[in-house]
Amino acid sequence: MDTLTASIDALAIFGGSGATGQTLIAHALDEGHPVRTLARRASSISSGSDRVAVVEGSLSNPDDVMATLQGCSAVICVFGPRSPYTDIFCEQATATIVAAMQQLGMRRLVCQTGGMIGDYRANRTLPFQWMTGAFNRKAPQVAADRAGQERAVRESGLDWTIVKPPRLTDGAARNSYTAGEDVRLGLLSSITRADLAHFLVGEALRPRFAGKAVFVRN
Repeated sequence: MDTLTASIDALAIFGGSGATGQTLIAHALDEGHPVRTLARRASSISSGSDRVAVVEGSLSNPDDVMATLQGCSAVICVFGPRSPYTDIFCEQATATIVAAMQQLGMRRLVCQTGGMIGDYRANRTLPFQWMTGAFNRKAPQVAADRAGQERAVRESGLDWTIVKPPRLTDGAARNSYTAGEDVRLGLLSSITRADLAHFLVGEALRPRFAGKAVFVRN
């Protein structure tokens, strides 16, 4: 059976304690998929479901990452720096996940970064590109780390997809979004976390953009 379309026993979600991660876990459960996730404190994962297995540990610990991947067939990464953006960890954490996947023979990796990461000028309106430049100047270490994260994914040799949303919003899913390599983002572009979760789980299970960076917005 094709590894990209094989049924998923469980999804490994890294970054499950954040707002996007919690929404992603809830959506995966709604679709009937068990989840394994890694968190510094198990209490930070509030799913209340026995179909969520929480490994308490750190992204910097290869053993904790390996434990999270056990029994999973696909990986979704939604972690990132939080204000005040003093933790620079995305590239190294992603490299650790990639190494563990390679060791286990896992193939499918979906990694969410952001619309302002990397050199994708054709996907940005001029005002959005100006905002990207301002972000790079204000937080150069964060920007470089996230670009390094994308590079680690691209060079992994796995069946990967990089997902690049604009501003994330809360609230109910709109059940309508646009995704593609040629999608452009502007200053007013956004996507609900619920719609992003729908796309991430769908892309992990039924890949349309393997080996590509894809922009997604409402």
